[in-house]
Amino acid sequence: MIDFITHIDTIYIVIPFISFVAFYLKAITGTGTGTVVVSLSSFFIDPKLSVVLASLINIVGGFSMIRIDPVPLAREYWLPVAASMTAGSVLGASALRYIPPHYFQLILGAAFLMASLWFLTRSVQAETGLVRVKHKASMLDNVTGVVAGFCGGFVGVNAPILILHFSRDLDKRHLRRLLVIIFIPAAIGYTTTFALNGLLEVKVLICALLMLPTMGLGIYCGNLSFTKISEAAFRRILAVFLITASLRLIWKTIF
Repeated sequence: MIDFITHIDTIYIVIPFISFVAFYLKAITGTGTGTVVVSLSSFFIDPKLSVVLASLINIVGGFSMIRIDPVPLAREYWLPVAASMTAGSVLGASALRYIPPHYFQLILGAAFLMASLWFLTRSVQAETGLVRVKHKASMLDNVTGVVAGFCGGFVGVNAPILILHFSRDLDKRHLRRLLVIIFIPAAIGYTTTFALNGLLEVKVLICALLMLPTMGLGIYCGNLSFTKISEAAFRRILAVFLITASLRLIWKTIF
């Protein structure tokens, strides 16, 4: 009983710091919340609950960032991608019931790692002011959304494929905006599914409430950093995040 209380107290103490790191990264890149929250909080609570927590807090964080740097994106561009990603999430979560994700994680992690190393090399040469915002989503954009959603529902990682694809057409402001917008409906879908399955426990709700104050601080500090970094530096940060997410997948598979 004493060990149980100590364990619970620990997550309540560390969760505000985890929240700050997660949303500092999200304010800079538009993503990364799930990777940080799941990776760190899973040391203190059940890994399944850490995924539920990440999905729940992503809804609040996503809406909190809607008004930050609201660069225009056509609905015909982002809405189909958001819908595709949400549909893919449902498919991935369903596949998880029937297919062991073990080998899929290893293959996906290795593929993401190679792509991330290429992205890092390319990011050094990135030009500033690259803006080629589309007015309508292409078939490839929608396919990317479905695949990313599937990966998120199946193994909990979906940002790498989104970044690798959409960074070809968007500068840092528009890319961050797109990622913030399309993650909101996906997070709502995840959280609704978890709630229906009885995974939205009181412990998760308490942790989410404790994350709110430092979530705002993380978004504020991260946005200040975002406005000061160059396009090339932004892409290097994305590359480091992609490599970290890839290595996490490989680590989960091996250990």
